Amino acid sequence: MNDFAEITREILTQSLHMALNLQARAVMVYADIFSGVDEITAYLQRDRNQPVLLITRSRETCELLKEQGFEVILVPMLNLSRIGQIKIAVLLGFSKNLLQRGDRLLCLTGVAEKSNLDTIVFLEVGEEYEMFSGDKLEEIGPAINPEIFERVLDIAVALGSEGREGRPVGTTFVIGDAEEVLKRCVPLVLNPFKGHPEEERNILDHGLTETIKEFSTIDGAFVIRGDGLIEAAGVYLKPNVPDIKLPGGLGTRHASAAGITAATKAVAITVSASSGNVTVFRDGRIFTEVERLRSLVSNSPESSREHEP
Repeated sequence: MNDFAEITREILTQSLHMALNLQARAVMVYADIFSGVDEITAYLQRDRNQPVLLITRSRETCELLKEQGFEVILVPMLNLSRIGQIKIAVLLGFSKNLLQRGDRLLCLTGVAEKSNLDTIVFLEVGEEYEMFSGDKLEEIGPAINPEIFERVLDIAVALGSEGREGRPVGTTFVIGDAEEVLKRCVPLVLNPFKGHPEEERNILDHGLTETIKEFSTIDGAFVIRGDGLIEAAGVYLKPNVPDIKLPGGLGTRHASAAGITAATKAVAITVSASSGNVTVFRDGRIFTEVERLRSLVSNSPESSREHEP
């Protein structure tokens, strides 16, 4: 057994014991650092007392692990920072009702290409994630289908990581409460989705992915209904909400996204053109930020954090 394998096994063993002592809901493990499902199951013996929640970018691995009885969260097939991996997994885990407010998690992650775990994070799921709970969906009106949120987030992360021609593309997606959002918008270009049948402009249609990515290069934001129907693209957001306070270094794209979520019941997802980071806004504030992985050999979980000028 090589040094990395010994380190990974020791981290897993100690973390499972630690999670029991901390009364954690589960140990969340980034499965892509392993060479395959057989190696994962060899490390995680089935007679364990502590539940394990696995994260993977591979749909095939996800299905195979589910067949083995594991709880699995499928995240975008992209290279994210270590903290980005955790943030997006918690976000999606909550939207799938795998997690709930107050859950404690011990998260183990690393970089897949290095094939070892190297980061441990302890967190407690906060009340902000209740935006996805069944009894709260009606408050976002019209309700945001979690599947719609996941789909938009997946596209946004791809634009931040891969972009167009290898560079991040800055854009904003506003989801939910579309009628009120549109009252606070002005078109910058002719709406490319206007006049098309509803069945041809739903964000869940994977045939629209490249079209959406292409339209993301147009200045302005996308407006998407809670059920996934794309109402507009290339709109300028005019929320007219004063005193929006954001961390220093964030630009007008982030300010307008925060403002529109303060003025309406929508959720906004922005992609930074400079860093590729993806930021989710709700109620006029930052809900979470998913950092792009800038270097596969980076040793710092936060090394990819960079704000828009």
